[in-house]
Amino acid sequence: MSLMEMKQKIRVPFFFILAVAGTPALYAAFTSSVWRPGLLALVGALLIGFFIAFLSERFYRAKQAVEAQNKLLKSLYKASELFAFSLEPEDVLHKSLQIIRESLGFDYADIWLLENEKTLRRVASNLPPVFGTPETFPADFCLPGLALSSGEGVYIEDPLNDERITDKTWVRQLGHASEAALPLIHQGQKLGVVIVASMRPYLFTPERCELLQTFVNQLALSIKNALLYREMEKKALVDELTGLFNHRYFQDALDKEIKRAEREDTPVSLIMLDLDYFKEYNDTFGHPKGDKLLREFGSVLQEAVRGSDIATRYGGDEFAIILPNTDEDGALQLSARVVKRIGQHAFPGYEQMPGGRMSVSVGYATFPSHTKNKVELVKLADDQMYKTKEVRRASRKATS
Repeated sequence: MSLMEMKQKIRVPFFFILAVAGTPALYAAFTSSVWRPGLLALVGALLIGFFIAFLSERFYRAKQAVEAQNKLLKSLYKASELFAFSLEPEDVLHKSLQIIRESLGFDYADIWLLENEKTLRRVASNLPPVFGTPETFPADFCLPGLALSSGEGVYIEDPLNDERITDKTWVRQLGHASEAALPLIHQGQKLGVVIVASMRPYLFTPERCELLQTFVNQLALSIKNALLYREMEKKALVDELTGLFNHRYFQDALDKEIKRAEREDTPVSLIMLDLDYFKEYNDTFGHPKGDKLLREFGSVLQEAVRGSDIATRYGGDEFAIILPNTDEDGALQLSARVVKRIGQHAFPGYEQMPGGRMSVSVGYATFPSHTKNKVELVKLADDQMYKTKEVRRASRKATS
């Protein structure tokens, strides 16, 4: 037993000890026929003792409350430091779970973000997998729905008997003794909801609720900032016209994939593509139409590649596809698939170009079978692409 627990056990019966100690003396005094002057002194001493015990108990409880409040304030300060210096959404979310559990006194927490107006998606959780919580949840259902619809925190000290929770399925399955849901709101925009739970009874005092709300407000601001930063970062790496990754991203991604191929002893291939007769298209229809065509081409190319492939705009009407863990045969097969998919799509105006359909010239190279150098890998694929273009143009001139 700790010293603190011993103090608590001793402190509780203090009034009783005083009463028991003083009762015989009081009884003797009152039953005696002679009024004892010391009786007043005894009564006074007992009253003073009771008063001192009362003040001591009040002071002890106030001290406990202050210590608990200080602990929560420290956790909020720790959270504010985290939120101030972190712009990675995943980092913010998972460290927030740690603060909720270790500092705010909850056993479990879930953070859900609105995927659309009707659906919440779980983005962070410290619930063990054995609970089998879903990845998505209706935004208007049960505890999260109450918090989001009201725009205020919902605090449940007895979930099994609280009428606000109409469906007790999850309450029984998870076994929570207390829980709360607080909406994540930033400047009037609802971002999601935080759900916290305790396996022991948890008193949601006004002070605790206020501090928890302050923490969630900080979290909402940090999530919004991190998402905005992620969006800006993405825009910096995405070609605005085609929606594909840009040249900067291409260079970084190819570096990473080559290093991974070296580390894991796997191949990586590169495909270069160039639109045939695009200059003629621009001369015929103008650059605005040409930009619209490139935008449509980006969508078709993205649909033609595999999920693991990285489609990029290399520059102008030239495009590049990085194929992780793909050898020369795989690159050849994907090249044929892309050429076929582009040829099947009816790009507006290309019926007036030679051949009557969109076509692309393709070249590819594979690391490490063709070269072990990044610069040379790009050059090999690019050279092959231009050779293909020259052969195609020469062939069409000969037949025209």
